[in-house]
Amino acid sequence: MLGRYDDFPRGTPCYAQFAYSSAMQTLQTAIVQALRRANQQTIDLATLTPASPPNCCVNFEVGIADGDAFNFLDQKELDTLEKALKVQSLPILDVFCAARYHIKKEKGKEKSLQFDYSVLRFTFENKDIELFLHHIRGIQRIPRKDLILFLKSRIDQELIEKQHETLVLRNLF
Repeated sequence: MLGRYDDFPRGTPCYAQFAYSSAMQTLQTAIVQALRRANQQTIDLATLTPASPPNCCVNFEVGIADGDAFNFLDQKELDTLEKALKVQSLPILDVFCAARYHIKKEKGKEKSLQFDYSVLRFTFENKDIELFLHHIRGIQRIPRKDLILFLKSRIDQELIEKQHETLVLRNLF
């Protein structure tokens, strides 16, 4: 089933709740577009968390669930999702997120560091959105709450760009 991962972990250590007042399809389209953009960028880790090593950057690799697998969120997958969202909003959107870290060295060289792997579940009901984040593996250079706030800011950017209301954070645990 598009958007849902069959084996999503049960114990979820980090949780956020948001409110959104416009159409869910608008929000879900903004979410997948924000995730797609994150797939294409190198980000200075210090902009995500103050506990960053010097000159450390992160690249995200994001996949969208489809039953028992995740599909890399490239342009083709984005088009598929946007087409599906025009027909009907999704009750659940599960996402795999790999954070690939590297330190910039002299003369343009990079040193790769250990990756982090997480799965996220967005649930949508009425005007409430819940986000569950489960860290699977890695040393967690980005604290879970910082990752959620980063994702919120990226989604908000997409919504603002399309002149829609932004998410309202209600709870973050």
